[in-house]
Amino acid sequence: MGHFSSVGTFCPTYELFLFPRVLLSLIFYDSSPHLRPSHFELRFGFYSTSSCANTSSLVPFLRAFSSSDNDHFYTTSVSEMDNNALLGGVYTLEGVAAFLWSTPQPGTIPLYRLYNQNSTDHFYTMSSDELPEIMAEGWAYDTAPNHTAGYVYPYSICGAAPIYRLFNPTVVDHFYTLDASESQNAVNAGFQDQGIAGFTILPSANGSVVKDPDSAIPNLLPTTVTASPESQITVTPPSSCANNANAVPLLRAFSGTEADHFYTENSTEMSQVLAAQEGYSFEGDAAFLWSTQETSTVPLYRLFSQKLNDHFYTIDANESHEALSLGYANDTDTGIAGYVYPYNMCGAAPIYRLYNPTSSDHFYTMSQAESVSSRYVIEGVAGFALLPSLDGRAQVTTVSASPLLLPASLQPSPTTISMSSSMPAFTTYISTPSSNISTPSNISSNNKALIQSTVSRSSAVLGVSVLVAVCLVL
Repeated sequence: MGHFSSVGTFCPTYELFLFPRVLLSLIFYDSSPHLRPSHFELRFGFYSTSSCANTSSLVPFLRAFSSSDNDHFYTTSVSEMDNNALLGGVYTLEGVAAFLWSTPQPGTIPLYRLYNQNSTDHFYTMSSDELPEIMAEGWAYDTAPNHTAGYVYPYSICGAAPIYRLFNPTVVDHFYTLDASESQNAVNAGFQDQGIAGFTILPSANGSVVKDPDSAIPNLLPTTVTASPESQITVTPPSSCANNANAVPLLRAFSGTEADHFYTENSTEMSQVLAAQEGYSFEGDAAFLWSTQETSTVPLYRLFSQKLNDHFYTIDANESHEALSLGYANDTDTGIAGYVYPYNMCGAAPIYRLYNPTSSDHFYTMSQAESVSSRYVIEGVAGFALLPSLDGRAQVTTVSASPLLLPASLQPSPTTISMSSSMPAFTTYISTPSSNISTPSNISSNNKALIQSTVSRSSAVLGVSVLVAVCLVL
């Protein structure tokens, strides 16, 4: 059928190879990766490489597709792709899908490779917990050495970007891509979004596969991302999850005058910021996180640079310390904006972190549509929280702002994904405060939104109503 082993031929039918061997050799061997930090990292040196894998050891993750078997196949082995998959004519090379490591590196974990003989489907996962479930449904370890396709990061560090995993239950085909547009097109064509398979190095600026070796540039951060509710699929045991009933909105505001995005879970603080005559406008609930630390969560540090007029949020303590050494200051008494998951678990989705090098503004969103602004550069994932809406958009005065939008569980059948969680709906009401001002006593002077103007607590009218109700079981 569509499977092949490391010995023997792949298929008795031989056709001409669609791509010259010389070009393949260039793609496979001459695309030497070099670390290219984002604008923010280049400007401020916030990037610590002590826990990063060796980028000189990166190898192309090759992608091929068989229309007859309805199977996507990926490998780092040139000979396997060349002599087994492509030589038989059943598979067609689609290019370099990513750059990853063929051997273990600091901070990386195995990306397991399995195959289902009956459905002719290759399956890749970094979750060892998922292996028993998928193997019970007919998948088995493939012929890859050590059962692995390669090694990836388990979350977004060191310039890595997400590998989106999709599944078509009709033809039983798992599909993996770093291209958010391709991911969305696959969903539109009948694939299910099954979340993130791991984090690795992009082959191009937007994550699309490349056949021209000159355009295969690893270590570029993505220019497009996705935050679909299905990407929250997780097999994490509930006992390891934070209490979703305790999740609170992370409020978002923006000042065109100051060119700054500001986030807080403190409604009083947001009210004062809106009243401070710095041009801030409320933009809604950006995410749902926790105001106190709960199971499996980590601090989301909040800092501010008065010189740059920039609020900065990170879960990386080392990055926070580097920011402090470069002129940023803790922006709350604790230096913490709230608590989030460090990786994709328990129904959480990514908070994408972007940066505008022209205005020195950091921007955080869970929305795909907002993440593609040409003015901003994607710097990776700031953490994982609960979506405020189906598509990750911020919500203003709407009952659709919910912290439990479609947490899902992988059922015993890998072809069946069911949504099965009660969802308390959160409603946030914002009223614009008046502009009378006086000096507050309970706001840190480091807060950019307040350092140049004083605020009247009595005139700050912000009503934040949180309505918790159990609604629909999917």
